Amino acid sequence: MPKLDNFDTQNHYNFSGVNVDDLGASEYTLATIVNDCSSSVSNWKSEMEKCLQTILGACKHSPRAENLMIRLMQFNTHVSELHGFQILSSIDPSDYDGILKVGGATALFDATHDSIDATLDYCKSLDDVGIIANAIIFVVTDGDDNSSSRPADHVKDIIDKAMRDEVLESIKIVLIGVTNGDAYIQKFLDNFQKGAGISQYIDIGNADDKSLAKVAEFVSQSISSTSQSLGTGAASASLSF
Repeated sequence: MPKLDNFDTQNHYNFSGVNVDDLGASEYTLATIVNDCSSSVSNWKSEMEKCLQTILGACKHSPRAENLMIRLMQFNTHVSELHGFQILSSIDPSDYDGILKVGGATALFDATHDSIDATLDYCKSLDDVGIIANAIIFVVTDGDDNSSSRPADHVKDIIDKAMRDEVLESIKIVLIGVTNGDAYIQKFLDNFQKGAGISQYIDIGNADDKSLAKVAEFVSQSISSTSQSLGTGAASASLSF
């Protein structure tokens, strides 16, 4: 496995990624999955881990799999990196058995902000050595925010920064709601997506085997589409769920 470096963003988020000197390609797609692990998701923890494994397996069949890097995060009261930006081929899906640690509240805004900030920082390191990158981020949650140190408008600020900066060819952020038909949560997440300028919001309803299988297909196809758009100068089109 390539060596990982530790990074600290200007906003003091710590993350890790493959040493840029060990990368063998001239362009990469950076995909980040940000998973809600507050107490309320305990009933679908194992199903989500299976979903993550399915995503990895499907991405390995992408036409540009060798140009994919994955970062996995979880959030509850705090935000944690489960692994940093790694080459897809170096990640064993079995490593995701029991990887999610459930409990606590929901720091949705902090987690979303961290995922974007770390992506921008790592892309700056890639850009410094002449490597082109684009990015896609998926934030999966079943509730509103009750634990973040940052307000929602800080998420909008860093998305605006991502659009202005020239270190990324394109960036797409997808909010995935597990709302169980709760009208309040649906409205909260819809308002968060629109207010922050998040690219796309989808509501999967319940986190059962059928819906999570559909999520796995949607995420893996979105990652593949983003990877195939790399070098075109434009973001890939949003896929229907």
